[in-house]
Amino acid sequence: MFWRMLFMYFFIIKKYNDSTTKAKYLGFAFYYQFQEKKYRMKVPKKSLDKVMKKVRKLTSRKWSVSNSYKAKKIAKVVRGWINYFKIGSILTVSRKLDTVIRYRFRMCIWKHWKNPKTRYKNLVKLGISKKNARCAAGFHGYARVCRTKTVCYAMSNARLKKFGLLSAEEYLCKARCQVN
Repeated sequence: MFWRMLFMYFFIIKKYNDSTTKAKYLGFAFYYQFQEKKYRMKVPKKSLDKVMKKVRKLTSRKWSVSNSYKAKKIAKVVRGWINYFKIGSILTVSRKLDTVIRYRFRMCIWKHWKNPKTRYKNLVKLGISKKNARCAAGFHGYARVCRTKTVCYAMSNARLKKFGLLSAEEYLCKARCQVN
């Protein structure tokens, strides 16, 4: 690990002549942390956009496979991405990734429920009051309804985890503990 960091440092100095914040190497970007007075690694926007694109493709509402299969595929992508970038500062990025994955996965579940009667029954099964379930079941537009409190409460993060959806933030903490 030390030699890899040393090699990266010399490469940056040689190529960019002390302009370290502009450097991108092996998919990492760099920034200066003033409190610690040293450079840190982060995920550049391009790498984040790549993983977001993969997640969008895997959580497409058009892709007619079971949601458990989608959860497995998403977990595979998230594990690979985090295992590569775990040495950088990616906690906030992993939280953002988690938010996007959960939101899009809720949309996939909502799409599988098809008609309002099924949506109503399933929301009541998940503990939503009949009045709120009736209002949510009649909503139009997947994106809008999946941001409502009713649907987010019914398909909570804990329920999605039981369903098989991997949390990027939890996996990051677990992966970092294994390294240290």
